[in-house]
Amino acid sequence: MVAAARARRRAAGIPAPEQQVSDASAKPRGDEVARANIAHSLAQAQGRSGAGGLFHITHKGVRNAEFLFRGWDNGSQAGIRELVEVDAGPNGNVEDAIVRKMIDIIRKHQSGDFNWDSRRLGRVVVLSARREDNAGLEDFLKKEFFDSPR
Repeated sequence: MVAAARARRRAAGIPAPEQQVSDASAKPRGDEVARANIAHSLAQAQGRSGAGGLFHITHKGVRNAEFLFRGWDNGSQAGIRELVEVDAGPNGNVEDAIVRKMIDIIRKHQSGDFNWDSRRLGRVVVLSARREDNAGLEDFLKKEFFDSPR
């Protein structure tokens, strides 16, 4: 019966249990798969320049805010980690101040079109860091960070 079962598995292209065990040890571990997925995502999001970054708002008050910027550049091993403090002023809008500071950081690394991995839209979109496209970039980032999900 065992021999017949093995023959059926071979005919169906199913590996024998001994082969499955040896194949399992050859498979990448979970952390290796995660690193490969992250590297692939970063490569797509970085576009042509090889630079990119992540913004994370850690505090938002009425007038003040803080966010983290973690940046990278394929040309160097060290990443950029920066805590950015924002003060909107007595009559300012803190969301506008956050977005403007983010745009300043983006422009340090990008001068033209760049890829943005939008969590809100669930896809990568091409945005412009050009000064003449400032209004569109500000509107997009305000929606990206401050529009409540439906």
